[in-house]
Amino acid sequence: MSMRPWIFIGKRLVSAVVTLVSVVVIVFVVFQVVGDPARRTLPLNASEEQVQEYRHSLGYDDPIAEQAGRYLSGALRLDFGVSTTAGRPATEVVMEALPRSLFLAAGAFLITAVLAVALGLVAGMNVGKRTDRILQTVGAVASSVPEFWSGLVLIILFAVQLRFFPTGGYGGLPFLVLPAVAMAIPPVGRLMYVVRESVRATLQEPFMLVARGKGLARWTLLQNHVLRAAVIPILSVGGLELTRMAIGGVVVIESVFAWPGIGRLYTQAMERYDIALVSATLVVATGIVLIMNTILDLLYTRLDPRIEVMSK
Repeated sequence: MSMRPWIFIGKRLVSAVVTLVSVVVIVFVVFQVVGDPARRTLPLNASEEQVQEYRHSLGYDDPIAEQAGRYLSGALRLDFGVSTTAGRPATEVVMEALPRSLFLAAGAFLITAVLAVALGLVAGMNVGKRTDRILQTVGAVASSVPEFWSGLVLIILFAVQLRFFPTGGYGGLPFLVLPAVAMAIPPVGRLMYVVRESVRATLQEPFMLVARGKGLARWTLLQNHVLRAAVIPILSVGGLELTRMAIGGVVVIESVFAWPGIGRLYTQAMERYDIALVSATLVVATGIVLIMNTILDLLYTRLDPRIEVMSK
C-alpha cells in the first residue's frame, strides 16, 4: 500500500530528530574526549587559578552527567550557550551567517544542475561517439579536482590575472561567481555521468524505440521523455551532493574565498575550541540538509510516477 505524503513526512521528521540528537551527542562526547576545554581555550600562559575560574564559570567542573543533561536540554531549545569567541549566543551568531551560506550553496547547486543536465544529455544521446568519450573524460577529471585547488586556480586566473571578479569576500553576484563555480566543479563531474546513464537507459526503453519508429521529432522525444529522465537523477543524487556541499564544500570554499558563512564560522570555532559555536553550526547545518533532502525526495516521487514510497 502506498504511503500518504503526510506519513512520509512524519517518518522523515522522526528520522531528522534522531539525526540531530545524534549529532549533538557526538559533539559533546568528542569535546569531552579530546581534552580540557578550559586548557584549550585559554592562552598558554594562563595561571592555574584562571583555568579553574574559567572552568567553574562555564560549568566544566560539574559531573559529566550534569554537564550532558544541561547540554542536551539546551540543545533541544537550540540554546548552545554563549560563544567564547563572539561573546554572544552561539545560535544567534550562526543564524546571522546562515543566509550567506545558503546563498552560496544555492548558486553552486544551480550551476551543478544546469551543467550536469546539459552535459549528461549530450553524452547520453551520443553514447560511444567521440563527444561522449570527451565528456566522460572531462567529467572524470572534474569529479577528482579538490575544491580548494579549483578555488585557488580560479582566483589566480579570473581574479588576479584577468581581474574579472573579486578575490574573495561577500557581496553581490560578482562575489558569488568564483566560489559557486569552484564548489560546483566536482559534483558536475559525478552527476553528469548519472544523467548520461539515465538518458542512455531511457533511449533504449521499448516505448522510445516505438516513438522513434513512428517518426516523432527528436525535440519532442527530448522534451517529453529524455529531459525528465535527466532531471530525476539530479533530485535523487542531488541530496547526497547537497550534503557534501553543506558539510565539506562550504567549509573549504568559504575558507578559500573568505566568505563569511557558517563553513568559515565552523573552521574558526574549531581553531578556537568554541564548543557552543561548533555545536550550533553543526546542528543548524544538519537541520538544513535534512529539510532539503526531504523536499528533494518529495519532488522525486512526484516527477517519477514509477516510484512509490512503500509503507513498512
